[in-house]
Amino acid sequence: MLTARSGIIAIMLSVLTQLSRRLIGIVSLVILARILKPEDYGLVAIALIFLNFIVVISNTGGVSYLLSRETLTEDHVMTNWSLNLVLKGGLALLLALSSYPISLFYDDSRLMPIILVLSLHLAIGLFNSPGMAFKMKNQELGAITKWQITSRIITTGITIGIAVIFETYWALVIGQLLATISEFFASYVIAPMRPRFTLKNFRPQWEFSKWVLPQSIINFFRSQIDAMFVSVSFEKATIGAYTSMRYYADLPTSTFITPLGGPLLTQFSQFKNNQSYFQQQLQVVLFYMSVITAPVIYLMYVHAFFVVDLILGDKWVQYAELLGIFAFFIIVATLNNILSQIVMLRDRTKLLLGYSIYSTLVQCIMFVSIDFASVYELAEYKIGLDLISVCLFFIVVIGAFVGKQAFVPLLAPVLPAILFIYCSGWVAFQVVPEVTSFWQLVLHCSITVGLFGLLQLAVILVLKQVHCYRYTLKLIQPVVRKCTARFSS
Repeated sequence: MLTARSGIIAIMLSVLTQLSRRLIGIVSLVILARILKPEDYGLVAIALIFLNFIVVISNTGGVSYLLSRETLTEDHVMTNWSLNLVLKGGLALLLALSSYPISLFYDDSRLMPIILVLSLHLAIGLFNSPGMAFKMKNQELGAITKWQITSRIITTGITIGIAVIFETYWALVIGQLLATISEFFASYVIAPMRPRFTLKNFRPQWEFSKWVLPQSIINFFRSQIDAMFVSVSFEKATIGAYTSMRYYADLPTSTFITPLGGPLLTQFSQFKNNQSYFQQQLQVVLFYMSVITAPVIYLMYVHAFFVVDLILGDKWVQYAELLGIFAFFIIVATLNNILSQIVMLRDRTKLLLGYSIYSTLVQCIMFVSIDFASVYELAEYKIGLDLISVCLFFIVVIGAFVGKQAFVPLLAPVLPAILFIYCSGWVAFQVVPEVTSFWQLVLHCSITVGLFGLLQLAVILVLKQVHCYRYTLKLIQPVVRKCTARFSS
């Protein structure tokens, strides 16, 4: 029987797993980036576009379906396993057969063996133990967490070793394959269960899955259309740099910003039927997100070249401008996350589908109609269009579900962050005119963030009648009292 305690433990183990895998992934990517060339990343990135497309269009939402069952039976699990075998197995075979035409299209014979290995990687994953579903349903995640962390460390070590010794893009491909093989064996150790082909529960599962597939496909094209266009318009090194810089720029959002906003967003459900409280809580979320994202975006933008040179090496410096451009995608991702939560709380998921279709179509029109002079121009147009789209989505969602009168109260506390980060950065450059060393970077960032924090604190103290500022004061007052008491004693 599941209890609140087991639920909390499951959440903690899930967070630990995600954080550990993310940190290991960041370390490995940094090391590999200094060993491998941008062209190596570009070659693998092309193959991964096709692999990810197969993964997306074969996503039946099976895990969500199984975990949402009040009572999980063997028929449920085996039907899900059988559906995956038929759908994903057939698509994995199709991907393997397409490897030669794809290599001809890109005029690069190296793509064929890469895609064949990635097809094998996809096929092996189909035969994992079905018993893992019962472990996840019962929140027995201890062994799974240990295996995931251990496996990631070992496979990452082997991947880096191959890269160091052979300096080849195959390190990235073999790393993917080793992780899948490890997952296959671990599944039978942790939850041994012999697979059995059956479609007994096909109809109810398909009723659930048929709405998942269109959304998944649209979201894939929405998020990958730019990478697909870059892959057919620019050389391999540029493709590798584009996808890598986009990934690095997303790290602050996926690793810190989104998880930090999670606890605040969960409180939306408590106030969704109280318009006044809902608006106040949304104001708090937007204010906190602006305070967190403004320094991150500014510092990533102004120090892009130095950071890329310091962390990734000089062979990536020529593409550092991309990191600065993609920094502004943090705004898009943060707002999309908040607005999507609001829409789902109102049970208007069709609006999300409409937004996804709109975003995909306008990107397609832009990429087809504009002849980009460089990948940097393409990135600027892409981010500019995303910013316009998310702002329009903000207007629609807030106007429909919060009220037109909410625009000023919601945006007023956010706007000072733009002014304050600019002023703080300007002062920091007066103190440290040029950043050419790690310690100068630390000093410049410290001055910028410190002054930005002081300016925000001053506004909070002066305008404490505003809800988000009053809410913040309530949070920091106990900390101030404790610090005062400690110093006075």
